[in-house]
This record gives sequence, structure tokens and C-alpha cells, in this order.
Amino acid sequence: MKIQDYRTINRILGDVSDKNKVGELFVDNLHSPYIQFSERFTIHGTSITQPEFGDIKDFVHTLIKFLPEAVDGTSLLPEPRPKRETGKLFFVRPMMFGPFQFLYVFSVDMLYLGGAKSEEIKRPGSQNMTPTIITDRLYFQVKVIPIKTLKEDGENVIDFEAKRFQGGEFRVESERDENKPIRKFSEIFDEIDFSDTETKIREELGITSEIWKLGRIYSPIGIDYLSLSLRFLEPSLPKTIHHFKKFYQILENTNQTIPEGTLKMFHEYLASFEVERTVSKSGNILWKVHQKLTDNG
Repeated sequence: MKIQDYRTINRILGDVSDKNKVGELFVDNLHSPYIQFSERFTIHGTSITQPEFGDIKDFVHTLIKFLPEAVDGTSLLPEPRPKRETGKLFFVRPMMFGPFQFLYVFSVDMLYLGGAKSEEIKRPGSQNMTPTIITDRLYFQVKVIPIKTLKEDGENVIDFEAKRFQGGEFRVESERDENKPIRKFSEIFDEIDFSDTETKIREELGITSEIWKLGRIYSPIGIDYLSLSLRFLEPSLPKTIHHFKKFYQILENTNQTIPEGTLKMFHEYLASFEVERTVSKSGNILWKVHQKLTDNG
């Protein structure tokens, strides 16, 4: 995306102030969370490899209408992180807690991932274009990571370097091929499956099935951008900050003992989520997620 294009989007994001529309939270059979609304809207088709600026702008206006809390005061990255996520938009916001700096990362998928009836397809997809779909849902992810450096253009974050996870060693073996471009380690890292490592981390943090009812459906902690991350199921920057500030030390004390009080607040937050199994309209497994109100908000 051109410099003037993402600057235009970020000026739009600077004027956001509304509350999210009410929707229901689900996790699909591919373990991807989404919000389903009572109102339908159109996701316009765009280039598979590089979405057009006009399509991005239209999609951002849809986001602002339905999930303004997720993007309020954020910056749209000029390109996806990781780069292979070509159908997604990434919105980021730096946060400081004491001497520690973190990055809120909200990503949303411009591609429609659910099943669609024929009357919901306004324009079929082609070899290079995604279909134009009438839908009622937005697929998203919310992550917070500790960061080492930021690259900024004025007030806009355009790139970042995460603080590398030191809890283990990761080896990547590959054959040298002179016909292929040299790949950054971070690009290779993005393709590694860390599910076993994430399971061990959850065990170390005492996250049992009684505390986290979603089990393997969606992990509340993971490894992203070479870093340890906390993952949230609330597409809202204010709510994410409200909860994260109570247990941010988890991301800073990976080589130290985490205070018992910090873990307790993290466990209380995780225990506020409940899940029930259901099926999608196409017959696939689907999980509906509810969050109980707690004394901690």
C-alpha cells in the first residue's frame, strides 16, 4: 500500500469514538473466532494477492460501523504481518505499563471464511479476485506482544520488532537453494507449528480445563512474531487494556517466577469464558463463546 493510502486510512481511524455493535462470539471448526451480528453488510471482492486501496477503505468503514472499539486510535500497518497473510488487515497500538512496552495487534480478515448461500454471493470469485459477499460476521484476532523497537511515520506505526521469546530454542533446518531468495528467520518462524510448545506454556501457567473452558479450541497464549503473546477474544482495545494491565507481567517474566497474584487475576479472567458446542449452517462444528460478568470487569 502506498504511503498516502495508509495515512488516509489512519486519519479516518483517528476520528473513531463509537461503541461496538452487539454481536455473538463464535469459534469455527478451523479455530478462527468471529463476531456475528443481527445486521447484514457487504464484503466487496478484491485482489487475492494485494487488496486495492478502495476496497480496504470500504472495509475499514464497515469495521468502524460494527467494531469501532477494536480500531479506535490504532494504526493500519502498510503491509500484513506476517506478509503471507495477504487477505488480512493489521491494526496496531503501542502500550506502556511501567517500563515495559507492548503492542496491541488487531487483525481482521477481508476474505469471507464461512459458508455462503447462492443468494449471499453478489459476485462470484475469480482466479485473482475474491467474491463479493453479503454477510453478518467479521473474523478477527486480538493479540498483545512485548516489543523491542517500533518503526514510525509521524504518529503512525509502520513496522515493529517483537521482543524475542527466550523460553526455548527453535532450530530451523533448510536446504540452500540458489534459485530462491534468502528468507528472513522471522518469515520461516511464522510457518512453524508451536502448538506443542504452547501446550507446555499453558501447563506451566497452571491453565487447566477447569480454568479455560475452551481447551484446544482457542489458546489464550501463544508464540507470534518470535515472541510470547497473550490472545484475547474481545475485539475491543479499551477492554483488552483493562484486562491486560492486571497480568502484563506474564509476558515480561518468562524467565522468572510470576507473582501469585498476577497468575490469580489471569486465571480469573480466563475462567470468565464459557463455551457451548453447536453446528454451523453448513453442518460443521461451531463453538459459541460467552463471557460472564466478573467483579474485575
